[in-house]
Amino acid sequence: MVKKLADNQVSRLLDLVPYLTLNQGVALEKIASDFNTTKSAVLDDLNTLWMCGLPGYTPLELIDLSFETGYVSIRNADVLSSPRKLSDSETAALILGLSIIRGSLPSSSEHALLIDDLVQKLSVKTRVVAPKNISVNVLPEVREVIFSSVKTGESVKISYHSISRDEVSSRNITPLRVFNEGNTEHVYSFCESSKDFRVFRLDRISQAESTGTKRVLPLPESAPETNEELRLKVHSNLREISETFNLKDHMELKPEDEVVSNVFSTEWAIRTICSLLGTAEVLEPLDIRELVLSRAQKALNQYG
Repeated sequence: MVKKLADNQVSRLLDLVPYLTLNQGVALEKIASDFNTTKSAVLDDLNTLWMCGLPGYTPLELIDLSFETGYVSIRNADVLSSPRKLSDSETAALILGLSIIRGSLPSSSEHALLIDDLVQKLSVKTRVVAPKNISVNVLPEVREVIFSSVKTGESVKISYHSISRDEVSSRNITPLRVFNEGNTEHVYSFCESSKDFRVFRLDRISQAESTGTKRVLPLPESAPETNEELRLKVHSNLREISETFNLKDHMELKPEDEVVSNVFSTEWAIRTICSLLGTAEVLEPLDIRELVLSRAQKALNQYG
């Protein structure tokens, strides 16, 4: 079975090659310290890196590593920086990916102009014709306003199509974060109409306009004065959960791990767990676990 690498390990591997090139003969302990990880994780990275290189996968194309003595040296990695010619199928995949990204950007975006220029150059130099139009579900203007609001903290006026009620409503929301679930983009926000935190699908927002004002989000009325310990089992979405619950050992987090976090209120914990859409579950305390189940069941009943 092919080993699936965690996102944080992929990032570390990409940083490890130039690091080792500049620090030949560095000790394993030094690498672990510089990358804020364990010695065993570094060894796992090196064993993975050993099988990386260019197509052909012979000793001539693969990265050559030496770390049996506890000191790491790397050779043959410089060939990875050399330009290589893309095949027609590789160019087609690259053009298609760029076109999809281009379709998610407004026409005024500087990145859109750069993508147009790159796609045109790739098409001219190959036999691959760039698609004239790639349809995306989320309006580029909506995505731009929502992402900008997450950074600035400004509230946004949206027109939202509710599938359960089959109606379009106007709402003022304060976007907090954007995430993907089931190939669909969502925004976790505070909704002023509901006076509560809500999740909205970006593809159901037909209009979005910044109000130019920042809202002070209310704390739950039931927030206790002391923190409460929460034990969770993490199934996926590791990085977002690590950041949301401020987990110190997020670099070592793996699917199905159990973690402990302190939360400032029961209500915040319930809302946050529900917003994670099943990627994490509460194990203890049992009363919060039951409250999460009840809240999720109540939301599910709204679709009945």
